[in-house]
Amino acid sequence: MTAQVLDGLRVDGIGYCLVQAEPGPFSPWDYGIEPHSICSSNWAGYVAGFEVLGRRLYLASLSVGWAPPRRITGRDPAGDDPLGLLAVGGPQELPALNGVMPESSTGSYMAYSNVQLPLDYTGRLIGCMGDVAAPKPDDCRVFVFEAGILVDTQVVQSVF
Repeated sequence: MTAQVLDGLRVDGIGYCLVQAEPGPFSPWDYGIEPHSICSSNWAGYVAGFEVLGRRLYLASLSVGWAPPRRITGRDPAGDDPLGLLAVGGPQELPALNGVMPESSTGSYMAYSNVQLPLDYTGRLIGCMGDVAAPKPDDCRVFVFEAGILVDTQVVQSVF
């Protein structure tokens, strides 16, 4: 099985890979963004970067797998095409996220940078520094949020 790309979290200038979220802190579908799974290492179709600033949780960046709809060429649109596979029209654009438009990135990905979208997240995020497959003692932390505010941080010895 292909290892999945992990979301990231930056707290006090330290970067963590998110290995567990209870529940997930962000859904692009809630903002009209429909990611596409472009490769086997990213089944979700997106990778989010989070940041804690002044104890507040923000969505800092978002990379979205995106393939614009393709038109089948050489054929006229059929009136009985229930899936719209033959529809004529340009590709749908991704919407702005907190006023930020995405820019073309690598491959079939679009990137939202410097989003700084405050999140009203309540739950636990577990992040690890270094090798997430074999973390060293003190490499992993549990970050507890209430209504988007970091209320507790604890070191965890084992996350698997």
